[in-house]
Amino acid sequence: MGKKIKGFWNIIARNKYLCVIVIFIAVAGFLDTNSFWARYQLHRENETLRSEIKRFEEQYARDKKQLNSLRTDPEAVERVARMSLKMSKPNEDVYVFE
Repeated sequence: MGKKIKGFWNIIARNKYLCVIVIFIAVAGFLDTNSFWARYQLHRENETLRSEIKRFEEQYARDKKQLNSLRTDPEAVERVARMSLKMSKPNEDVYVFE
């Protein structure tokens, strides 16, 4: 048992630079809080959030355009009332299909 441990320490002593490099890669790549793996995950999350921001900006532009048309166009108000609120004119029947 003692010879095995001595042999192991001899191998480490001969390859000490290689051992230090391997330990550094393990710490910098995976174990540290600022590791390459953590940076990759943050980058991926950042890309997801950027696409979500873009989607919300597009939705905001559509809603702003629709709101502007509702403020200025009485036909748009009537169209929205008929579609979403299922309102009708007097003496008119409305059938809703889903």
